Amino acid sequence: MFLLCAFLIIVAGDIPAISMVMRIKGHNGYSPCRMCKILGIRVPGSRNTTNYVPLDRSQHPDVRSSASATKKYDPLRLPMRTHDEMLAQGKEVQLAPTAAAAERLSKKYGIKGVPILRYLSSLKFPKSFPYDFMHLIWENLIKNLVLLWTGGFKGVNTGSESYELGQEVWEAICEATAAAGDTLPSSYCARPPNPTTERSACTADSWSFWTQYIGPVLLHQKFSKAKYYKHFVKLVRMLRVCLQFEISRQDVADLRVGFATWVEDFERFVFPCYQSCLEVPGLAKTPSSASTTNMTLNELRLVPSPSTHCFILLTVLRRPVQFGLHGPSLWKDFVVDCSQ
Repeated sequence: MFLLCAFLIIVAGDIPAISMVMRIKGHNGYSPCRMCKILGIRVPGSRNTTNYVPLDRSQHPDVRSSASATKKYDPLRLPMRTHDEMLAQGKEVQLAPTAAAAERLSKKYGIKGVPILRYLSSLKFPKSFPYDFMHLIWENLIKNLVLLWTGGFKGVNTGSESYELGQEVWEAICEATAAAGDTLPSSYCARPPNPTTERSACTADSWSFWTQYIGPVLLHQKFSKAKYYKHFVKLVRMLRVCLQFEISRQDVADLRVGFATWVEDFERFVFPCYQSCLEVPGLAKTPSSASTTNMTLNELRLVPSPSTHCFILLTVLRRPVQFGLHGPSLWKDFVVDCSQ
């Protein structure tokens, strides 16, 4: 017999739940991040009250008019929160003399008060409250990318860029995604739903499989410029490393730099849209040049092969790619080949 001691060192949950546990403002606050002290900015000339946190905000009118405002954040050197600082700020908010003073401090720090979990010495704020992969990637990042590609992200247009997919193109991709279920081995995943007509059936698991194996194939040569596809493929490569059973220290170092440059590239691609927000308040929707591209399911389809364990994907270029029991590894090679 022995005394077993257990210590709570990690607290997991979705972003709203963890915000409540940590007593922080959360992702809609002026200081929204629970890990760093990056500050949010709003779309100028708009009634939209949502705060956004771009790394480069040097052209924002509020930033340009303030001598103390940060013009651009370095993604590899963000101002990180610390355990002692968070507890001190929470105490300052909690002991504020008036409700107005407490609200002012809470907005400034992004902290509502002192969390009850501070009494557990095994927990360290914010390191003991990491973002979970499912909500961060499959339920947020990938869905938002799809919304951007299809012109459905909060009325934001593409500015001078052209990363949007035409409606017929996206519908054909979604139909091909659903059709893949006829020939996908059940050991790979559940039957993929149609992201357009069966949106409620798209789970984190289905988005994971689509992102890693279906998306890179169906999106190949569908964007008006190759840089958008290569940008997506770079993300897929890094996500696959994150999902490995073993990750080396070198992998961690590469991922740190890789995700930082990916975000910077992302902002360069959407920055013209942000620039147009400064010139035309209201974010008027303009049609993308990519929307003129016509593609039907007849041009992008999945054709079953004689074997029930594989299928042949025919793209617009009529380039056949066969996948069998080793499908995932072959798809990985295909992604690498197409991203060159």
